[in-house]
Amino acid sequence: MQALQEMRHRKISYRRLHDGKIFKDKGFISALGIGGARSVVLWRLSLSKPEQSNEAKAEPRKARPERSEGNARIKRNIKMKYRGHETFSIRKNWLAKGMEAVHANPGIFTDKTFAPMEELGIGRNMVVSLRYWMKAVGLTEEKKGEKTRKTETVFSTLGKIIYKHDPYVEETGSLWLLQAELASNKDFATSWYFFFNEFNMTEFSKDDFVSELFKFGKSSGGSTARSSFESDFECIVGTYVSRFKNASEIDPEDNIESPFAELGLVDFMGGERKMYRKVIPPKQNIPSLVFLAVLYRMCEKSTNDGYAYKNLEIPLSDIQNRKNGAGKLFNLDVITLMDILSELESRDFVKVVRTAGLDVVRLFAWKDLDESESYKKCVEEYYKELKI
Repeated sequence: MQALQEMRHRKISYRRLHDGKIFKDKGFISALGIGGARSVVLWRLSLSKPEQSNEAKAEPRKARPERSEGNARIKRNIKMKYRGHETFSIRKNWLAKGMEAVHANPGIFTDKTFAPMEELGIGRNMVVSLRYWMKAVGLTEEKKGEKTRKTETVFSTLGKIIYKHDPYVEETGSLWLLQAELASNKDFATSWYFFFNEFNMTEFSKDDFVSELFKFGKSSGGSTARSSFESDFECIVGTYVSRFKNASEIDPEDNIESPFAELGLVDFMGGERKMYRKVIPPKQNIPSLVFLAVLYRMCEKSTNDGYAYKNLEIPLSDIQNRKNGAGKLFNLDVITLMDILSELESRDFVKVVRTAGLDVVRLFAWKDLDESESYKKCVEEYYKELKI
């Protein structure tokens, strides 16, 4: 009691008391009537902040109720991105135009002294959308320039190869390579990642997809309005479904086809609910070397994620069913998958090893190269074969 009275008299807070500095005040120690270092230490250990009276106790803060789907918003605590496309799906010639601009001027999207709308010949929102798509499909990255120290847009490893061999993005293999990057880009193209890796409905409506995406976002700790999910669905449809499948709803000023519609991964079924379905692409539509490149990419990413495939052996079930596996990214069923692997095996690029209880695919095309270099080699070889 004497200690508390002395504290009030000297206007000493509990914070000052517990930081220990006040115990260097000899006048305070003398007023407490305790002496000696040991006595001071024991007194400090025994001291505790007095409880408030029942009347003074504050009401505990009530936990905020979780937001429901009806509230159309969820909290985010991990990296996810929705609606970065400004409602524009990828358009033909956009990627070619973007690569040419980045090659000529790395500051085209980031340096405020430039006028990208004039140089690209598109509106402000379209510039934002094109910048987004260039990164989402894995063509470009943004980093500090070595000389200028300003943020610049530069080609990724894949972007350099495509710009060198297919600057107008005309080859089907280029689109499949970009599809693999887009559909596995969870951080920057979350809805595309979800659609190919997490969303298991084969036939679905807009409401089906948006409801499942909302649940996914909520379970991941997201904070996104439902309207953004709806916008992403419309953009996914615009990316993969030919606009001529539903010509009656095409805006005459917005009838530019997406190049990814050529992949045939999604189809419009129609009906009152406007149903869509995922489509298994024919085996001959996917170049075998492009598929092999995606397998090496799986190995590269697995190493980065901490579950490296030893000896470049990938379980067949992982290729088919694992998130970011080739089967998921390309909508493949097991028959189509095995047909592609058989072609690669006939060319001595892979070996399908069947053992009791576990079938694995062994990659041995370029044993002297690591996964990253093998990926680049596959892509280069694909373009080389096109010229033969």
